[in-house]
Amino acid sequence: MKRITVLAACSLTTSVYATPFMPMDARGLAMGNTGVASAKLAHSAHYNPALLSHSNPDDHFAILLPQVGINLADEDELYQQAQDIEDDLIPVFEDLFDEDLSDSVPNEVEVLNDAAEALQTEIDKELTIPGSGDISTASENLQYAIDNTRSTIKKFDDATNDLSDSLETISGSPLRARAGVSAGFAFPSDKLAVAVTANADVNLSMRAIFKDQPTFSSYSSQALEYLDKATETTNQVAGLEDGYDEAELQTVSNAVQELENYTTNEDNSDPITVFRNGEVTDEATDPELESLAEVAAITVAEVGISFARKIDYKGRTFSLGITPKLQKITTYHYVTRIDEQEDALEVEPEDSEMDFSQFNLDLGVSFFLDNAQKYKAGIVIKDLIGNEFELADVLVDNSSISEQQIIAGDKISLTPKVRVGISYSGDWFNVAADLDVTQNNPVAYENATQYLAFGGELDAFGWAQLRGGLRTNLAGDSNVASIGLGISPFGVHFDLAALSDISKPEKEVGVALETGFYF
Repeated sequence: MKRITVLAACSLTTSVYATPFMPMDARGLAMGNTGVASAKLAHSAHYNPALLSHSNPDDHFAILLPQVGINLADEDELYQQAQDIEDDLIPVFEDLFDEDLSDSVPNEVEVLNDAAEALQTEIDKELTIPGSGDISTASENLQYAIDNTRSTIKKFDDATNDLSDSLETISGSPLRARAGVSAGFAFPSDKLAVAVTANADVNLSMRAIFKDQPTFSSYSSQALEYLDKATETTNQVAGLEDGYDEAELQTVSNAVQELENYTTNEDNSDPITVFRNGEVTDEATDPELESLAEVAAITVAEVGISFARKIDYKGRTFSLGITPKLQKITTYHYVTRIDEQEDALEVEPEDSEMDFSQFNLDLGVSFFLDNAQKYKAGIVIKDLIGNEFELADVLVDNSSISEQQIIAGDKISLTPKVRVGISYSGDWFNVAADLDVTQNNPVAYENATQYLAFGGELDAFGWAQLRGGLRTNLAGDSNVASIGLGISPFGVHFDLAALSDISKPEKEVGVALETGFYF
């Protein structure tokens, strides 16, 4: 029997792209993904352009080249659940159809058929020469075979129900991934600070929807129908009394022959026929279960120029920042069969690629809360101009109906994201907290996000840094811890960060690294 693949997907429903406010820089990621009020000069444009005016007096310019990060999330533990099904449930299902095992369904049915054939032989003898057939013994043997088959089919029924229930449980469970790369140049100034940045983010969303539960219910219902027919036959045999006439015997003979040639699903109402002519069919032994993988993805590549300026208002100094930027948005809608057939339609991700371009803005404000300029607050709006982008319709092979099928793509929306932050800067340590004001809807299938993040940094004389943080999703149940290291000799910065879900690392992991230069 072929290995059954348990992951599949169905058509994309209406999706909203409002990715988490999560730049992929190593310092911010290590500090819980904070930065709206605490980002350094080279990272300011990514978090809050207003921070460009809050650089250290010794900073003349900063270069970030390159910055790379990746984040993988399986919040519903889809992979682990699917692996458990593959390891624990599917082997039981497969063993029940393994012809090398004596108690498999095909072998038990074969034994039952042999018993039915033997009963038919005794009935034929009795019809030919009354008193020459041993119908009673043959009937007992058939009943014994039915009892054994019933026991095996009970296991089979339990296995199909367990497998169907487990697949139903993982249906809709999402996987998501994000990768980012960026570079930037920043020039601080109290009057007009400037930064030039370029970055690209890829956001990918996939969910699993298993569509073949009717196949498993067909197994159970047809197996029980087959047993009912076998039991009905033995009851008719048991109903024969001494002195039965030829007509009664012929009626029983016809019933036995019907059992030997029994076919389920004769009206083709089920997606699979389990028994045909008294035997287990090849399609039941080796089912072709439709198994599709569907991915919705969006990439945003942008180039921006950030400007920041300090403004005095009622005795307090504020910094205002703006980032005009050009964005190229590319969407992908990829659907393919996991168990590819040789003659299947060949579909590649680039076949569904759709490109869009637009202008957008980031706006930010930051200011000190105390005269000593230790406490700082910030607020930023990213992607101020919202827009919608289409996902391509996809043509896929649909084996269950022996034809090709169009799966609609719908749309993805890029919406504004608002975040506030606060930070404290000491001589040898820094702490920060950020909060998403808006709840950000998913790319497609995963959970919505609204992050509350905390982080801290220990700085050893500006030469080495140790960082840690915590990020919790107020719109979900994920809690992610992060750590990071930095080495910064002579203005050259090397930074590394890693994150993981606190309760189960396999639910979310991420890593980021970067090289920067401050002079």
